[in-house]
Amino acid sequence: MKAWKDSASLILAARQTQRYIRPSSTKYNYNLLCLKRHRNSKFMPSTYVFPGGVIDPSDADLKWHNIYSAFGFDANSFKSLSPNAPNRPQIFKFKPNELPREISLRITAIRETFEESGILLCKQSREDMTDLGWAQHIKISESELYNWQTRVHNDAREFYTLCKDFNCYPDLWSLYEWSNWLTPTCFIGRRYDTAFYLACIATMPQTIYEITEMEDLKWDMPGNFLFSSPDAVFPPPQQYEIARIAKFESIHNLLDFAVDRGKMGVLLNLPIQVQLQDGKVHVLPGDSMYPNKVNLLDKQIIDRTDITISEFRDISPIKNRMEFFNLQVKELYVQNFDSADGHLAPLQLKNVSIAVARKNSKL
Repeated sequence: MKAWKDSASLILAARQTQRYIRPSSTKYNYNLLCLKRHRNSKFMPSTYVFPGGVIDPSDADLKWHNIYSAFGFDANSFKSLSPNAPNRPQIFKFKPNELPREISLRITAIRETFEESGILLCKQSREDMTDLGWAQHIKISESELYNWQTRVHNDAREFYTLCKDFNCYPDLWSLYEWSNWLTPTCFIGRRYDTAFYLACIATMPQTIYEITEMEDLKWDMPGNFLFSSPDAVFPPPQQYEIARIAKFESIHNLLDFAVDRGKMGVLLNLPIQVQLQDGKVHVLPGDSMYPNKVNLLDKQIIDRTDITISEFRDISPIKNRMEFFNLQVKELYVQNFDSADGHLAPLQLKNVSIAVARKNSKL
């Protein structure tokens, strides 16, 4: 049995209209979409996450070629989805008799986004390909939307049926590879290998969250999620990625960056836990204290209980880490760090309370 499940998640940014603008210390012109998982959820209960979920076999079914070929797409049309990167993370490994993972994981992210928020990131014409990187969505009446969300929630194969009925195709080309996170080996139980994508839309669409899995839906600026939303609790990967995105006040600059950086592919982020006198630290790739060799399967915890978190920080020239005190992240600490996959370092955050994934939670 595989040690984790493969999944995909979508970071969706929507350009603001005047009526959505909320006071902020910065001048962001866009909002991010986050959903609050149900309090009874087995995975990260009551935390805010990006839409997403586990890949379903139907997402990788070769019959999707039928839909795309009907719009004039051929094998060459999908080449731009695969970055020019020599070493790809394991989640993108090709599987026989399936669509390439660069296609199927995007379908997963689009399907889950529709199921959880009602946003259908699909197109009905190839002429829409001239939108310079922006995603588009198809509007569905509220009664039809609820019906289709329920059908797709109950059976992922219904997403293919939806696309046929609405004569549309999932807009793969507007989703840009953003990052890849694997649940740390120190977590017992469920682990997830998640491909994160980023997409930008020009207007904020109608949303209806799926009530069996979600309790709330928020559109807000990155800075507000980080500094002005005490009720919004984020798992570490979401917190890290929002802190990255928060460096972009303009959605146009964010989109330009995502388009260019996505061509480089992504590297795997596997946090490694270091136990210290007064808490623990999750070091990330690029940190001076990140092990030269890591095992994706075996539990790995580095014992440095002879020193404190502060002392551990002092002996680390390059820092890319999250520091935990009393089961809360107090600092997202990044210093002298250059990402090998072209990413910006996140904002450095202090005294931020975010939930640590429980034993049966996923990153």
